[in-house]
Amino acid sequence: MMSVILHIYGIVVFVACCIFFLITITNIIWLAHTLTSDRKRTGPSVAVLVPARNEATRIGPCLDSLLKQDYSPYQIYVIDDNSTDNTWEILRDYMLRYPRKLKAFKAEPLPSGWYGKPHALQELSQHVEEEYLLCTDADTTHRPDSISKAMAVAEKYHADLVTGYVYHLMTTFAEATVEPSIYILTMFILPLYLIPYTKSHVFSHAIGQFMCFKRDFFKRIGGFEEVRHQATEDVKMARVVKKHGGRIAFVDLKDTVECRMYTTYRDAIQGIAKNAYDYLGKNFVILFLGTVAVPLIFFIPVIVCFIDIPWLGPALPFLRASAILSFYTWVLQTIDRRLPWYVAFIYPLVLVNALSSLWRGFHLVNKEGGIEWKGRKVR
Repeated sequence: MMSVILHIYGIVVFVACCIFFLITITNIIWLAHTLTSDRKRTGPSVAVLVPARNEATRIGPCLDSLLKQDYSPYQIYVIDDNSTDNTWEILRDYMLRYPRKLKAFKAEPLPSGWYGKPHALQELSQHVEEEYLLCTDADTTHRPDSISKAMAVAEKYHADLVTGYVYHLMTTFAEATVEPSIYILTMFILPLYLIPYTKSHVFSHAIGQFMCFKRDFFKRIGGFEEVRHQATEDVKMARVVKKHGGRIAFVDLKDTVECRMYTTYRDAIQGIAKNAYDYLGKNFVILFLGTVAVPLIFFIPVIVCFIDIPWLGPALPFLRASAILSFYTWVLQTIDRRLPWYVAFIYPLVLVNALSSLWRGFHLVNKEGGIEWKGRKVR
């Protein structure tokens, strides 16, 4: 009986790893295809919305890059979300130097029931009249064709929302042990090429570092109202778009937008904790099942490649083949997303940190009332 169970276990793990490998390949092909989109140098007017909270060290490079866009017409709108550093002084200086291209505002105190970023973007959207709204983060830098690509993609796919993966800069080993976990969803679960062609909200995804909305549609769905109290407002916003019949184009933006999300290991764990646990819907059952499944599918296959465990008998060939498939899955992802070269060799550590972040999110939300982020608590 045990022999049969082990045999089934080995086959199930191998089939799962085959599926993950195929999903990764198809997603890489899709993203490569979207890189071929033309640029649209002129067209509908675009409002670039940038929320900034305590971004004194990053807002300058972001605005400098946005001021060099090759698209016309566009306007930049920035809002200081109650910063405690000198973000506002920097914004005021930019507004004085570029009065025709950039407008800056101070956000109202955060109202009850809203999280900071969705409220800042909602408030900022009230000041614009342009036909498209490009929401981007203050820690991003854009190449000159950032807007022109977004508009070409919006036209090509008749999209109400254009979003996608930017290039995530990871300059330290600590960052590289945590941040690649943001790709786990699209490596193992979600076929990105189905997002523009299906109506189901199951096939939806968005990255808050770059979200370009058709303004009429944005107003019709109430802007960020439905996600006002969500830590992963970007992902939830994609589901809202699908719920209201909108179309999403998820594309590769690594050649047009760059972002260094975190600079320390602690910040990376805290940031992933804030987002990943919320993405699971704060569901303990899913968290528990995932914690059980990850070692069974990924850790044990790696272990048996180096340590002989005879009692696993019938499962061993399947587990070793699974470990090889998982390694090459991460190799492909490392090459495609331009991750540090060694990420494929340390992917078990990335998965350990992903689980650690999830459990940290669970603990902070349920035991300490929320996760501290930029001076605010997020549940």
